[in-house]
Amino acid sequence: MRSNAMRNVGALARREMGFYFNSPVAYITITLFLVVCGVYLFSMDDIHTGRSFFEDNEASLRKLFDVIPVIFILIIPAITMRLLAEEKRSGTIELLFTMPVTDTHIAVGKFLGGLAFLAITLLATLPLPIIVGGLGNLDVGALVGGYLGLLLLGSAYLAIGLMASSWTDNQIVAYLLAALICAFFYAVSGMVSVVWAGAKDALAALSFEGHFANITRGVIDTRDVLFYLTFVVVALVITVQSLQARNWK
Repeated sequence: MRSNAMRNVGALARREMGFYFNSPVAYITITLFLVVCGVYLFSMDDIHTGRSFFEDNEASLRKLFDVIPVIFILIIPAITMRLLAEEKRSGTIELLFTMPVTDTHIAVGKFLGGLAFLAITLLATLPLPIIVGGLGNLDVGALVGGYLGLLLLGSAYLAIGLMASSWTDNQIVAYLLAALICAFFYAVSGMVSVVWAGAKDALAALSFEGHFANITRGVIDTRDVLFYLTFVVVALVITVQSLQARNWK
């Protein structure tokens, strides 16, 4: 029975990957992402120092890890907005419900399909650290931590996007909901502390940015990893509940 579940989830994940790469949208998205990251890393001034990459005279990817989480807020909702919303709009969701798959299989399969696409997108940026490493001594620990942090952060964004897509049959609404929720959780501690300084420490525990910053320092704390994994599980459970609620209608 477990093997059947894994087979169903794998089939759904491959189905989503097919949707992504059978159209030029995936290739355009990955190319634009790589170009924006490269231009920002080598041409734009660092928000911390006010200097460009070459003026800093340091082989660092800090700028890259500063900007990608923000780019993710824009592109990951675009990846996830059609996952369930389009299925509902076109009526193909009803076909899924008639197949020998559970709501959990559907949610996990679609999530894993999106995660595979995200992983490929991140792999496309590997030439950047290779170039930077050729120019100086790159901190390998910070590099590994940075990419692990991006994968975990991106996973949380994907789960949020899938959850938002389960709430509506309108892709634009799904995109906006996901982008707003992702932006809120990324900057929650900073936004609220402006109004209520006493809440800063408490809300830092819910901030994607805070946990991401910890991981990118190169010291992996299991609490930060568990934070993201817990968030993913909670969002997927809500997605499953949303699908089940639709079944009862």
